[in-house]
This record gives sequence, C-alpha cells and structure tokens, in this order.
Amino acid sequence: MVLAIWQAVRRAVRCDLGTFQSIRLNHFFLFVALMIAGDLAVRQPPRSSYPLLLLLGMLMLFPISSDPLDKIPPTRLEIWPLDLRDRLRLRLATLALSPVLWFAAMLALFGKWGIAAAFLAAAAGAQGLVVWRQRLARRPRGIPFGLVPPIPSRLGGLVRNHLRQMLSVLDTYLALALAAGGAAYRALGAHPDPAAFPIFALLVGLALSTGAQCLFGLDSAAAMARYRLLPLRGWQILLAKDAAFLGVLLLLVLPLSVLPGLTFGLTALAAGHFPSVSRPLPQLRWRFLGGRMISGVPQAVLGFALGCAASRVSPWFLAAAGVAWLLSLLVCGRRWERQC
Repeated sequence: MVLAIWQAVRRAVRCDLGTFQSIRLNHFFLFVALMIAGDLAVRQPPRSSYPLLLLLGMLMLFPISSDPLDKIPPTRLEIWPLDLRDRLRLRLATLALSPVLWFAAMLALFGKWGIAAAFLAAAAGAQGLVVWRQRLARRPRGIPFGLVPPIPSRLGGLVRNHLRQMLSVLDTYLALALAAGGAAYRALGAHPDPAAFPIFALLVGLALSTGAQCLFGLDSAAAMARYRLLPLRGWQILLAKDAAFLGVLLLLVLPLSVLPGLTFGLTALAAGHFPSVSRPLPQLRWRFLGGRMISGVPQAVLGFALGCAASRVSPWFLAAAGVAWLLSLLVCGRRWERQC
C-alpha cells in the first residue's frame, strides 16, 4: 500500500513540475534570457542577470516547496488502511520527491553547504507563508491574499474578479517585488539616479505584460459562458479586465515613474487584446503566466520604445498609447461578440 501511494505521489509531483514550463514564454523570463545571451555573446559572465534570476527563483519557491503529500486529497489519506509505521515510512519516502531537497542536495555535493542551508531555510519560510495563507483563507473573517473588497459600479464585480485572478499568479508578485526594490532605492539610496526610476517602471510593466495576452486565461468554460449571458458589450468585459490590470500597474509605478509605466501598460493591452480574444491560452494559478512569443516580442519592444519616449521626449506618446488601446478595445470587443 505504501509503495502504491508513493508511486501515485511521484506521478502527481512529475505532472506538477511540468506545469512550470509556462515560464519559458513569460515576457520577463525572455527578457532575462536575452540579457544572459547578450553577456555570453561577448564572453562575459551574465552577472547583470543574477539578481533577476534570484528573484524569479525565490518566487517559484512558494509553489515548489509544497509538501508532496498535499497532492493526495486528505480524505483519501484518512480512509487508506495505514498504521503509524506506514505513515512514517510514507512521510520519509515522499521527502525524496521534493524538488527543494534535490536542489539542496546538488548544492551540498558541490560543497556549497552554506547556500544549501540558506536555500532550505528560505523554502521552509515560503512553505510557512503558504500554510498560513491557507489557514487564514479557511476562517470566516479571514483575509486571504485573493480577497478584494467590493467595487461599486456596473463593472465592479468583473473588475474584482480579475483582481483576484491577478493576485493568484506569480507575475503580480514579481512586479510587486520590483516596485518595492525601486521604492527602497529611492528612499534609502544616498544619491539615487533619477534615470533609474523610469527603468524600474518599465520593468514593472514588463512583469505584468504577459497577463495582457492572457486576460481570459484563468476563466473556466463556465465563466466564459457566464460572460456571454451578461447584458454587457464585449468592449465592456474587456474594459473591466483592463481596469484591474491598469489599477494594479498604476499602484505599483506610483512611487517610481507613472508616465513610462502607464504607457507600457496601455501598449501591452492594445497588443494583448487580440491574442486574448482570438485564442485564449489556459493558465494555472500560482505559476508564471505564459504568452505567445510571436506577439509577445513586438509587444515588449514597442512598449519599451513608447515608454522611453514618453519619459524622455514627450508625454504625447502616452496619449498615442491610449488611442491605440481604445481602438484595440473597440475592435476586439466586437470580435469577442461575433464569437458568441
């Protein structure tokens, strides 16, 4: 029985690790990969990408450090005929399936004992936060990370729903970490460089930009059916999702630089409406979103170009991005209605 359960957990862990492949088409990950390729092309170690890789790895610790036995429903574990010795053997056997222990063991084999210990401590802390969030979510008056207060207006329910979706993917927390780093640099730096804050704002927009291609990625088939039953036009449904996206982006770039960050966000939405409506990509919660490279690369390049131009040349580039967003909203709203 213990061997059969261990094999079931192993299959579940293998399938769970396969879900992390979405990061390969995440815009921020592609940007870091481009930085690494540029350094290697000139035969330099990619030191500039180390902080960003560390940030990505730390965020992935939260889903990776989960208990392998959590992949089995608790009710099923309770009904299986296992005594205390069997449960202890199962617990020890499933530890070998933890990716965190694999990585720590690899570091230890190369003599990096201090880094391995720090990695295990960080993983334990991440798992503690996950367990705390899960317990808090079960309380009647608890405040889980995904809870958002009611938003008045006709579209308030849809805006609230998309805000909850944004809080359940790692891209939002990546953007939050970048914004917090930029704000700390502004507040604590001895002589902060003013040119750094537009760059921070553009990086925040880049971290969120994959979500502009996946506006319906976390919506189930039932949710899509409910959208079509609502007495709303297609552009109104897209507007509700855009309002949540732009609200989060604006809040994060406020301590940095609003003009380039908002320009990047509007450009990302203007380009992201088309893949979101034509071919929605299913996404998973607590993972990095994965978009499409064929439309993601032009989206990121154009967003960076217009964001830099809005910051350094003229605010009219923000207006141009806004006009492009409005046109995309109307065109893609009609396309969404024709698909009903």
